[in-house]
Amino acid sequence: MEQPKSKIPRIIISLLVIVLAVISYWFYSYSVAQKEFENLLETQFQESENLRILKLEEENNLRSELDDIIEQFDNSRDEIDNLNIDLDEKQSEINNLKSEIRDLLNIKHDLKEAKKKIVTLQNISKKYFAQVDSLLGKTEKQREVIDNLTLENKEITNKNEDLNQKNTDLNTRLDVGSILEIFEIEIDKLKYGSHGQERKVIKTKNIQVLRCCFKISANSIAKAENKSVYIQYISPKGKLLQSSSTPEKSIFVYADTTIQATTYSEFKYQNNEIEHCVDWERGDPLERGKYKILFFIEGTLVAASSFKLN
Repeated sequence: MEQPKSKIPRIIISLLVIVLAVISYWFYSYSVAQKEFENLLETQFQESENLRILKLEEENNLRSELDDIIEQFDNSRDEIDNLNIDLDEKQSEINNLKSEIRDLLNIKHDLKEAKKKIVTLQNISKKYFAQVDSLLGKTEKQREVIDNLTLENKEITNKNEDLNQKNTDLNTRLDVGSILEIFEIEIDKLKYGSHGQERKVIKTKNIQVLRCCFKISANSIAKAENKSVYIQYISPKGKLLQSSSTPEKSIFVYADTTIQATTYSEFKYQNNEIEHCVDWERGDPLERGKYKILFFIEGTLVAASSFKLN
């Protein structure tokens, strides 16, 4: 009787077949992936190479353009040198003037100086283009450039004149607006007693000191600083009163003229209304009649009044 065959060899053979199939599939997949990776690398390399070639061509083109420009410039310089025309120096001067004008207009706001610089720039520009014309010959385009530059400079000059006028008007308004006013003026007539005490008197012959008290107006535009008020006492005969008590510095400028005052006093101004008094001790006896009193601050007549001595 025959023995039944064992199933183990079949199982082993089946397993080997499966393993071989798996290994074959893995090698195939790896090979495909490797091929795709190599293709990707080749594509990227080709793109990179194309980009490099394009950049190289662009660089060469730029170098060629630069060489052309340099060659043209050198040729022009040769022609210029042959005629001893130093355009570089004038171009530098023009550029410096343009920079100075911008600085004067935008930063320093010095319109008067800017106007002078613009006139200088116009003259240099005319000479500059005249030299260029003598070298290269006048062309319609160059004439247009000159005309445009002249027109532009005229427009700038006109604008600067308008700005200068507006600035002058503004400064005038500010000057007028910053003038301080003096009001509520009072005159006290005083004499000193035997013990130095002061007392008010009525009769003219007894007056030793005139004390002028007044108020100075508030003004937010005026500059806050130490200021001086100059006072003129004018006698009934129109004579300026002075004495040994008149300070040496009682001199000021009014309407471009240096004139004298009877006395003056300094005060600290902080834009607020203040009260101030100034004493003046007479020299010769005062006469009866109507006196004028004038007040000047910063070269401006700010108040006038009068008083009578009996």
